Formats: sequence, structure tokens, C-alpha cells
Amino acid sequence: MNDFLHKTFKWNVNELFMDTLGVILFVIGINLFVEPNNLYSGGVFGLAQHINNLVKHLFNINFNVTSFTYFAINVPLFLLAYTKISKSFCFRTIYSIIIQTIALNLIPIPERPIVDEIIANVMIGGTIVGVGCSFILSSTGSTGGTDIIGIVLTNKYANFSVGKFALMFNFIIFGISGLAYGIPIMVYSIMYSIIENMTIDKLHDQNVCTGVTIFTKEKPNKILEFVNKDLNRGATWWKGIGEGTQTDTYITYLVLSRYELHKLEKYIKVNNENVFLVKSDFVEVDGNFSKRLSK
Repeated sequence: MNDFLHKTFKWNVNELFMDTLGVILFVIGINLFVEPNNLYSGGVFGLAQHINNLVKHLFNINFNVTSFTYFAINVPLFLLAYTKISKSFCFRTIYSIIIQTIALNLIPIPERPIVDEIIANVMIGGTIVGVGCSFILSSTGSTGGTDIIGIVLTNKYANFSVGKFALMFNFIIFGISGLAYGIPIMVYSIMYSIIENMTIDKLHDQNVCTGVTIFTKEKPNKILEFVNKDLNRGATWWKGIGEGTQTDTYITYLVLSRYELHKLEKYIKVNNENVFLVKSDFVEVDGNFSKRLSK
């Protein structure tokens, strides 16, 4: 099974479990705390919610078609991910969307909010959805939608980012919410989105910068090659002298996301590299350091 997961998705069993758990948490937050309060998400899922309301109004039906609409919108985006990002990223996204569609239809939406106070629903729903999304992203999965478009644009334009695109798209989605359903709904939806994204930023491994210092007895050519080709990162190295042994040592310094650090540590372990590694989490980085989703 591990061979199939790695070949098709570039996943292991733990990453598959984390992605699945993340999707289920996402749906729990949406169906139990967001939908009952008539709140709206950002991104393509928010667009699917608006289309759902339009369809229900035009055809006078009570059936919720948000999940199927979201899946349909993502179909052309799957092709974009397959051709412009990577096959494994596309397959991971398809898996996440399928599980999400099933869960959205299996977990019932309460007729009345579970918690009476709307602020409490906003905070609980935003936190649960944020935790779910952080699990999905940490497993290198994706919920599709603006993630795909943002990554493609980021790869094409150096000064662009997933966050910038999502911000512009959400401005439109929340604007529609305000015009169609009133300012209070728009404000609470924005509050929910802010809490969701703050939770993702705190938990998502690829948003945590780690300073890494590597000490080796030989010039770190293989490690540098892995960092450059597999992680698409740069590094600085220099030659020093060990105080105790008075022997030559090579020092390499680089900054990685926590997820990229896991990949580096796995590479070192698999290749039996004889290194001494020092890690410093939550380093502040300015300048030319891109925060990005892994493919």
C-alpha cells in the first residue's frame, strides 16, 4: 500500500490519514457551525455556497447542492493542476475533494445552530475548519479551488502569491454576501474567515520558518544538491575548524519551512549522512524567501 501511495500521491499512510482527518474536520466545522448560521466561506467554496442559494431560489428546491457544485467547479482546476503543477498534487486534490463531497452529504446540517450565540459559532467553526485545513496542507494535500489557481500564478509570476490571489477572490465573495444577504452576514463571515486563516497560520508546518545549521566533515555536496533540486531552496556554506579536534568542518546554513525540514531529515536518515544538525524554529525572515505549498 505504501508503494501505491508513494507512486500515485507521493504520500505515506500517515499523510493519507492526516489528509482524511483534515477533510472530516473541515466538513464538521462547515456543516455544524457555518451553514446553520448562514455564514459564507471565502474562496471557491464560498462561490459554491452562493451558487447553491441561487439554484435553490430559481428552481425552488430544498436540497443542498453546495458539495456537488464545489466538485464541478474543481473539475477544470484538476486539469490545470495536472498540467501546470504536478500529477501527484492533482491526485491528492481529487482524493481530498471526493472525501469532502461524501462527508458534506453524510454529516447532517442542523436546522438550528448548535450554539445560540453567533460569535461562538464563528470562533468554533473558524477554529475547527482552520485545524482541518492545516492538517490537509501539512500532508501536502489540497482542498482545490483558489489553492490551485494561486499556485499556478505564483509559479508564473515571481511577485505573486497564493495569499494575494485568495485575498482578491475573497474580497469579491464577501462583497456578494454583503450585497445579497446584508452587512451583518458579511461581517460575521469575514470574522470566521480571519479566525480560520489565523489557525492555519499557527498550525501549518509550511508557514513555520526554521533556521537549520548543518555541520559535516566533508564538503556537503549531496545535501546541497538535495536542497537545491528537491526543496528548491538555497543555502550558504563555509569552512571552519572544530575547536576540540582541530579538524576541518563544513558549516551549512539555510531556512526551511517545518515541512521541508522533515523532508531534509528523512533524506539525511535514508542516506546515512554523518551530520550534526541544529534547528531553530519560528525564525523571522525578511527578503527573498517564498512561503509555498509543496507539490
